[in-house]
Amino acid sequence: MKNSLKLLSILTSLFVLTSCSKPMKWEYKTIYFDSERFEGKDKGYTKGDDIFKNTVSSATIIPSETSLNDLGKDGWEIASTYLEMETVYPNLLASGSGVAGLQSNTRPQRLVVIFKRPMKK
Repeated sequence: MKNSLKLLSILTSLFVLTSCSKPMKWEYKTIYFDSERFEGKDKGYTKGDDIFKNTVSSATIIPSETSLNDLGKDGWEIASTYLEMETVYPNLLASGSGVAGLQSNTRPQRLVVIFKRPMKK
């Protein structure tokens, strides 16, 4: 019986101590990685106005490993990411697969990365 009371007392003390701890406070940082645009040739393109013929515009976003590692060394961790998209000129071209007319033409504009780390006291 005494052992049960001691165990109950210890468990109650642990519960009180853990429930009274202060909640973690965070600081946040938002970093924007812009897309890199490149022009290329569409070898599958067979129809359309000569002005647009054989041109393709696209975008890619690749954050540098060095910059991410530097942020990690400073205690930052990724909390969330999302892409900001952009709509560019209407795609009125016909492709080799027979698709013609107005087609959607969106691409990533930039990658938004939200970092967090425990707030320094």
